[in-house]
Amino acid sequence: MAKPAEYFIKSKNLDEFRNDIIACDGNFDFDIEEMIALGSAYLERFPDCFSNRSCQDVQLGYQLARICLVEKLIIDFPSDVKDAFRKMFFSAQAVNEQMEYLKQKLTYDELSNFVDTIQKRLEEYHLKVVSLPKGMIKERFVGGITNLFNIAYLLKMNVAQKAHE
Repeated sequence: MAKPAEYFIKSKNLDEFRNDIIACDGNFDFDIEEMIALGSAYLERFPDCFSNRSCQDVQLGYQLARICLVEKLIIDFPSDVKDAFRKMFFSAQAVNEQMEYLKQKLTYDELSNFVDTIQKRLEEYHLKVVSLPKGMIKERFVGGITNLFNIAYLLKMNVAQKAHE
């Protein structure tokens, strides 16, 4: 099975890494060992970020975590639904537009089920992230998953709003 750390090591930049991970369609290892391997590869490439929390590349660490986590959250969703959720998870400004698209395409129950599935999977990955050993790798994953919880909250509020329409 594919390993994100190997893709990151081979990638020239974040976009190439993202494209490789998306091409896996969620079928890649992402257990605690692989999270640590990805975090270690990130710290090897950006050693200045190990002890410098204000390093500009800290955001890159958060993004690496989010790229992998999002693909695991939306695994087995239809392609167009995956695309909509990807847009929302990487830009809070896209939530309203993409949720409107999904509301037109899906029934309330379908949309609610997708959001519930995302929430359940997010909580499962959160348990893995909090069990990572203390240190910079855990810090990057905590930063990445925190953003996803914020977006998931917006998704839930949007679905709740549809229930009252």
